[in-house]
Amino acid sequence: MAAKRDSTDLADPGESLGRSDFWLFAPLIAIVVAMPLALVALTSAGLWFAAHHSDLSVQRRGADTFASRWVEPPKPEVFIR
Repeated sequence: MAAKRDSTDLADPGESLGRSDFWLFAPLIAIVVAMPLALVALTSAGLWFAAHHSDLSVQRRGADTFASRWVEPPKPEVFIR
């Protein structure tokens, strides 16, 4: 003998969903498909950018000095007296 359900009890989720309600799961399915693809694409792009745009050479430029901020103007080849 089955017990009658009170109005305060939760309904069985499969009871109220019909075939016409499956469109409600479309955003969830889209996120489940798109998120791994987006993560792979962003990781790949980041690794490619890091590999191609980083200077991995051992030789480095000399340190700048305080005086190197002011470049002397070129001297003219002919002096006027």
